Amino acid sequence: MVPESSRAGEDGAEAGQLGSMPFVGIPSFLKLPVVTPDASGWHFLILGLPYDEGASNRPGARFGPRAIRNASTLYSYEGNAELFDVELGRKILAGARIADAGDVPIVPGGGAQNREAVSDAVRRIIASGAIPVCLGGDHSVSAPVLRAVSDSSATPHLVHLDTHMDFDSYLPPHTHGTPIRHAVDEGLVSGVTQIGIRGLNSGYEDWLEAGRRGVRVVTAREFRTRGHAHALEQVPEEEALYLSIDIDVFDPSIAPGTGTPEPGGLGYPEVVELVRLLARRGPILGVDLVEVNPAYDHGEITAILAARLLLDVMGAVWEARSV
Repeated sequence: MVPESSRAGEDGAEAGQLGSMPFVGIPSFLKLPVVTPDASGWHFLILGLPYDEGASNRPGARFGPRAIRNASTLYSYEGNAELFDVELGRKILAGARIADAGDVPIVPGGGAQNREAVSDAVRRIIASGAIPVCLGGDHSVSAPVLRAVSDSSATPHLVHLDTHMDFDSYLPPHTHGTPIRHAVDEGLVSGVTQIGIRGLNSGYEDWLEAGRRGVRVVTAREFRTRGHAHALEQVPEEEALYLSIDIDVFDPSIAPGTGTPEPGGLGYPEVVELVRLLARRGPILGVDLVEVNPAYDHGEITAILAARLLLDVMGAVWEARSV
């Protein structure tokens, strides 16, 4: 007699063959274990930063981490992080140990308290030996993340994928238009390469100043016409990197759910290829993906794109480390 637990169902699938369905259970990232930021034994820890008090236009990115986690359950069928990429012909995270470290406890109007809480959580992740993968939140959260990275390890070269330079002098100091200025002013990075920049919201004087201070800018048009090789030439070889991705680097036709969308953005395949090449260029110490705003996300396509991108980023980092 066949034990009940191993009988095939009417569709021929054996019980236990699949992980739980996306719509069942608590939606941690990829339905993976939930741990504290200082939990040891993990290669990557996912950290939510539900903060959007730095938004200058449409608020709502505080709900981004929850939306990305929920979207990530689309990839949870097999019940683990060893995801098979049919286009690559291999599992992208074979052997990687990934867990969800929950959210930083943001409080409304917390200001410096919130920023220090972000830095503290990231320091704990790095001290545990894991790579922090941070879910924003608006882009202002990148500055406290970078403070923790620069305190805890080598000062990285920042690769910043965005439509905006975020080097603004005309906004208050702790908004989502200022994290790159903070990174340069405070010496949190060894240099900055920005890719995908376009639009009308980066000030002329700030653009000039950024150039004088060594920020390398590859516009969206330049990236399309000169390709990946040109973008990579702006990034030092064999230097530690930190990757900050604003979801509005993508064209709003595929990522409408964001606070400050701008036409003319990049496509998904070209960004994923860029990430894979960057991971081979130098070790990536940390990642943040910011500005997902579910209030404007029709059909959840932005959150799904963000979740898939994070899996591809971790896969690229893992593969580069395993070579």
